[in-house]
Amino acid sequence: MLRPSALRQLLSQVTVGTIQATILTTRSGEYLDYVLRTDTANQSNASLVHSNPLNVKNLCAIICSVYQSYQKLSNVLSDTLNYLIIDCDMYRLAIRPVGNHLICICADSNTGLGILKLKINSLAESLSSLLNFSI
Repeated sequence: MLRPSALRQLLSQVTVGTIQATILTTRSGEYLDYVLRTDTANQSNASLVHSNPLNVKNLCAIICSVYQSYQKLSNVLSDTLNYLIIDCDMYRLAIRPVGNHLICICADSNTGLGILKLKINSLAESLSSLLNFSI
């Protein structure tokens, strides 16, 4: 049985520094839980959450649509899609499947790709053990 407090705590551990949001969603685009960064300790970096709020509902729909499109392409090429990193103007998104769900980390555009890869992989491993899924 999933404890919502444990899930929220796990998502909160990832949402630090340049990470703006961590989202757990179904593959159909419905979010199960999310954590937005709300710290205002460092005003010099001007958190994007305050200047340009994330619309989690729309972001989930985009995440799922893009992931499903790439997954169809990887099936045609007989390749497995482990994770996906999207570099946008204002954000970098890292998306990875965990069981029947998707996790997404939304970070500033200057966040290193290696950091995103490490964070999404470690979060996927932790979530799979918490949700009793195999990766």
